Amino acid sequence: MTTSHSPSTSIVVDDSGVRIGTVDADGQVRDFARVHIGSVRADGVAVDFSGIRLGHVAGG
Repeated sequence: MTTSHSPSTSIVVDDSGVRIGTVDADGQVRDFARVHIGSVRADGVAVDFSGIRLGHVAGG
């Protein structure tokens, strides 16, 4: 999956605003230990491997 979000500046937050990870160049969401935990859809929503919403890209 590709995303238009810049991996160097994109932070993923849960719906209460708590940072949970970053978006890499392939649109993959990684936690701060760099463990792959999901992906970002084209609309900026972060989902886990089952498609369950984790949160969203901050500012998006």
